[in-house]
Amino acid sequence: MPFDKISASDEDYLRAIYDAGGHHKPVATGDVAGRLSVTPGRVTAAFKRLHEKGLVTYRRYRGAELTSGGQRRALEMVRHHRLIERFLVEFLDYDWNDVHEEADRLEHVMSEEMERRIAAKVSDPTTDPHGDAIPNEALDEITDDALLLSEVSNGTEFVVARVSDRNREILRYLEQIKLVPGVRGILVRRMPFDGPILVQVDGIEVAVGRKVSDSVYVRTS
Repeated sequence: MPFDKISASDEDYLRAIYDAGGHHKPVATGDVAGRLSVTPGRVTAAFKRLHEKGLVTYRRYRGAELTSGGQRRALEMVRHHRLIERFLVEFLDYDWNDVHEEADRLEHVMSEEMERRIAAKVSDPTTDPHGDAIPNEALDEITDDALLLSEVSNGTEFVVARVSDRNREILRYLEQIKLVPGVRGILVRRMPFDGPILVQVDGIEVAVGRKVSDSVYVRTS
Protein backbone atom coordinates (compact mmCIF):
# COMPACT_ATOMS: atom_id res chain seq x y z
CA MET A 1 0.00 0.00 0.00
CA PRO A 2 1.61 3.32 -1.06
CA PHE A 3 2.29 5.93 1.64
CA ASP A 4 3.85 9.37 1.72
CA LYS A 5 7.61 8.95 2.04
CA ILE A 6 9.27 9.25 5.43
CA SER A 7 12.88 8.54 6.36
CA ALA A 8 14.16 5.02 6.95
CA SER A 9 15.03 6.10 10.48
CA ASP A 10 11.44 7.12 11.20
CA GLU A 11 10.23 3.81 9.75
CA ASP A 12 12.58 2.01 12.16
CA TYR A 13 11.10 3.92 15.08
CA LEU A 14 7.54 3.12 14.02
CA ARG A 15 8.30 -0.59 13.75
CA ALA A 16 10.13 -0.59 17.09
CA ILE A 17 7.16 1.12 18.75
CA TYR A 18 4.83 -1.46 17.20
CA ASP A 19 7.03 -4.38 18.27
CA ALA A 20 7.03 -3.00 21.83
CA GLY A 21 3.22 -3.00 21.90
CA GLY A 22 2.68 0.62 20.93
CA HIS A 23 -0.43 -0.21 18.93
CA HIS A 24 -2.23 -0.93 22.23
CA LYS A 25 -0.47 1.19 24.86
CA PRO A 26 2.12 3.95 25.28
CA VAL A 27 5.71 2.74 24.93
CA ALA A 28 8.54 4.18 27.01
CA THR A 29 11.63 5.76 25.45
CA GLY A 30 13.88 3.24 27.19
CA ASP A 31 12.13 0.28 25.57
CA VAL A 32 12.58 1.68 22.06
CA ALA A 33 16.15 2.79 22.85
CA GLY A 34 17.04 -0.78 23.82
CA ARG A 35 15.48 -2.24 20.69
CA LEU A 36 17.31 0.14 18.36
CA SER A 37 20.54 0.54 20.37
CA VAL A 38 20.24 4.33 20.50
CA THR A 39 20.16 6.85 23.35
CA PRO A 40 16.89 7.78 25.09
CA GLY A 41 17.45 11.36 23.95
CA ARG A 42 17.36 10.32 20.30
CA VAL A 43 14.18 8.35 20.92
CA THR A 44 12.51 11.36 22.56
CA ALA A 45 13.42 13.51 19.55
CA ALA A 46 11.96 10.85 17.23
CA PHE A 47 8.77 10.62 19.30
CA LYS A 48 8.28 14.38 19.01
CA ARG A 49 8.96 14.30 15.26
CA LEU A 50 6.51 11.45 14.67
CA HIS A 51 3.93 13.20 16.86
CA GLU A 52 4.17 16.28 14.64
CA LYS A 53 3.58 14.06 11.60
CA GLY A 54 0.47 12.54 13.18
CA LEU A 55 1.97 9.06 13.36
CA VAL A 56 2.16 8.74 17.15
CA THR A 57 0.58 10.34 20.18
CA TYR A 58 3.41 11.43 22.47
CA ARG A 59 3.14 12.69 26.03
CA ARG A 60 6.14 13.48 28.17
CA TYR A 61 6.80 10.83 30.86
CA ARG A 62 4.16 8.56 29.30
CA GLY A 63 5.82 7.63 26.04
CA ALA A 64 4.40 7.22 22.54
CA GLU A 65 1.45 5.29 21.16
CA LEU A 66 0.81 4.71 17.47
CA THR A 67 -2.08 6.52 15.82
CA SER A 68 -4.16 4.57 13.29
CA GLY A 69 -2.02 6.05 10.52
CA GLY A 70 1.18 5.23 12.38
CA GLN A 71 0.02 1.68 12.96
CA ARG A 72 -0.59 1.14 9.26
CA ARG A 73 2.88 2.50 8.44
CA ALA A 74 4.38 0.19 11.04
CA LEU A 75 2.44 -2.82 9.72
CA GLU A 76 3.72 -2.06 6.23
CA MET A 77 7.30 -2.24 7.53
CA VAL A 78 6.52 -5.42 9.46
CA ARG A 79 5.05 -6.98 6.30
CA HIS A 80 8.12 -6.02 4.24
CA HIS A 81 10.52 -7.27 6.91
CA ARG A 82 8.89 -10.66 7.41
CA LEU A 83 8.31 -11.34 3.71
CA ILE A 84 11.99 -10.62 3.07
CA GLU A 85 13.02 -12.99 5.86
CA ARG A 86 10.87 -15.75 4.39
CA PHE A 87 12.29 -15.15 0.90
CA LEU A 88 15.90 -15.17 2.12
CA VAL A 89 15.44 -18.49 3.91
CA GLU A 90 13.45 -20.27 1.20
CA PHE A 91 15.25 -19.06 -1.93
CA LEU A 92 18.69 -17.76 -0.94
CA ASP A 93 19.53 -20.44 1.65
CA TYR A 94 20.03 -18.06 4.57
CA ASP A 95 19.95 -19.51 8.08
CA TRP A 96 17.06 -18.22 10.17
CA ASN A 97 19.50 -16.58 12.58
CA ASP A 98 21.07 -14.48 9.80
CA VAL A 99 18.04 -12.89 8.14
CA HIS A 100 16.94 -10.25 10.65
CA GLU A 101 19.72 -7.76 9.92
CA GLU A 102 19.42 -8.25 6.16
CA ALA A 103 15.67 -7.63 6.32
CA ASP A 104 16.28 -4.52 8.43
CA ARG A 105 18.29 -3.05 5.57
CA LEU A 106 16.04 -4.15 2.70
CA GLU A 107 12.60 -3.40 4.15
CA HIS A 108 12.96 0.35 3.49
CA VAL A 109 13.62 0.05 -0.25
CA MET A 110 10.95 -2.51 -1.17
CA SER A 111 8.53 -1.16 -3.77
CA GLU A 112 4.88 -2.17 -3.98
CA GLU A 113 5.64 -4.26 -7.07
CA MET A 114 8.52 -6.04 -5.35
CA GLU A 115 6.31 -6.72 -2.32
CA ARG A 116 3.68 -8.34 -4.55
CA ARG A 117 6.24 -10.44 -6.41
CA ILE A 118 8.01 -11.66 -3.29
CA ALA A 119 4.68 -12.49 -1.62
CA ALA A 120 3.66 -14.50 -4.68
CA LYS A 121 7.06 -16.22 -4.88
CA VAL A 122 6.81 -17.45 -1.30
CA SER A 123 3.11 -18.38 -1.76
CA ASP A 124 1.66 -15.62 0.44
CA PRO A 125 2.82 -17.09 3.76
CA THR A 126 1.12 -16.21 7.03
CA THR A 127 4.31 -16.39 9.12
CA ASP A 128 8.00 -15.61 8.81
CA PRO A 129 10.76 -18.18 9.57
CA HIS A 130 10.54 -17.38 13.30
CA GLY A 131 6.77 -17.93 13.44
CA ASP A 132 5.85 -14.23 13.60
CA ALA A 133 2.63 -13.39 11.75
CA ILE A 134 2.99 -11.55 8.44
CA PRO A 135 0.38 -8.79 8.06
CA ASN A 136 -1.87 -9.32 5.05
CA GLU A 137 -1.89 -6.96 2.08
CA ALA A 138 -4.78 -4.99 3.60
CA LEU A 139 -2.62 -4.42 6.71
CA ASP A 140 -5.27 -5.72 9.10
CA GLU A 141 -4.25 -5.78 12.76
CA ILE A 142 -2.50 -8.93 13.92
CA THR A 143 -3.96 -10.87 16.85
CA ASP A 144 -1.77 -13.11 18.99
CA ASP A 145 -2.75 -15.40 21.86
CA ALA A 146 0.66 -17.02 22.42
CA LEU A 147 2.21 -17.19 25.90
CA LEU A 148 5.83 -17.02 26.92
CA LEU A 149 7.25 -20.46 27.64
CA SER A 150 8.46 -19.04 30.97
CA GLU A 151 4.80 -18.49 32.00
CA VAL A 152 3.61 -22.07 31.37
CA SER A 153 2.80 -24.38 34.30
CA ASN A 154 4.38 -27.76 35.09
CA GLY A 155 3.02 -30.65 33.03
CA THR A 156 1.56 -28.42 30.32
CA GLU A 157 1.68 -29.59 26.71
CA PHE A 158 2.45 -26.86 24.21
CA VAL A 159 3.17 -26.06 20.58
CA VAL A 160 5.86 -23.51 19.79
CA ALA A 161 4.12 -20.60 18.03
CA ARG A 162 7.02 -18.22 17.47
CA VAL A 163 10.42 -17.21 18.79
CA SER A 164 12.08 -13.84 19.22
CA ASP A 165 14.54 -13.01 16.45
CA ARG A 166 16.47 -10.38 18.44
CA ASN A 167 19.35 -12.66 19.54
CA ARG A 168 21.21 -14.69 16.93
CA GLU A 169 22.91 -16.94 19.48
CA ILE A 170 19.59 -17.88 21.07
CA LEU A 171 18.15 -18.65 17.62
CA ARG A 172 21.11 -20.89 16.88
CA TYR A 173 20.66 -22.68 20.21
CA LEU A 174 16.90 -23.12 19.73
CA GLU A 175 17.58 -24.77 16.39
CA GLN A 176 20.10 -27.12 18.02
CA ILE A 177 17.61 -28.30 20.66
CA LYS A 178 14.75 -28.33 18.11
CA LEU A 179 12.64 -25.82 20.05
CA VAL A 180 11.32 -24.19 16.88
CA PRO A 181 7.90 -23.08 15.56
CA GLY A 182 5.48 -25.95 15.03
CA VAL A 183 7.21 -28.34 17.42
CA ARG A 184 5.22 -29.92 20.25
CA GLY A 185 6.63 -30.24 23.74
CA ILE A 186 5.89 -30.60 27.44
CA LEU A 187 7.06 -28.40 30.28
CA VAL A 188 8.20 -31.13 32.64
CA ARG A 189 9.07 -29.03 35.68
CA ARG A 190 10.54 -25.80 36.93
CA MET A 191 13.68 -25.81 39.02
CA PRO A 192 13.33 -23.92 42.34
CA PHE A 193 14.59 -20.42 43.09
CA ASP A 194 14.07 -19.09 39.58
CA GLY A 195 16.24 -21.83 38.11
CA PRO A 196 15.95 -23.27 34.59
CA ILE A 197 12.89 -25.11 33.34
CA LEU A 198 12.97 -28.65 32.02
CA VAL A 199 11.14 -29.23 28.73
CA GLN A 200 10.67 -32.37 26.68
CA VAL A 201 10.96 -31.96 22.92
CA ASP A 202 10.99 -34.86 20.46
CA GLY A 203 11.33 -37.30 23.37
CA ILE A 204 14.41 -35.56 24.77
CA GLU A 205 14.48 -33.51 27.98
CA VAL A 206 16.39 -30.23 27.87
CA ALA A 207 16.95 -27.60 30.56
CA VAL A 208 16.57 -24.02 29.34
CA GLY A 209 17.34 -20.84 31.25
CA ARG A 210 15.13 -17.79 31.70
CA LYS A 211 16.75 -15.88 28.84
CA VAL A 212 15.78 -18.68 26.45
CA SER A 213 12.31 -19.35 27.86
CA ASP A 214 11.55 -15.62 27.61
CA SER A 215 12.34 -15.83 23.88
CA VAL A 216 9.88 -18.63 23.06
CA TYR A 217 6.12 -18.13 22.65
CA VAL A 218 3.80 -21.13 22.81
CA ARG A 219 0.16 -22.14 22.59
CA THR A 220 -1.10 -24.66 25.09
CA SER A 221 -3.33 -27.65 24.37
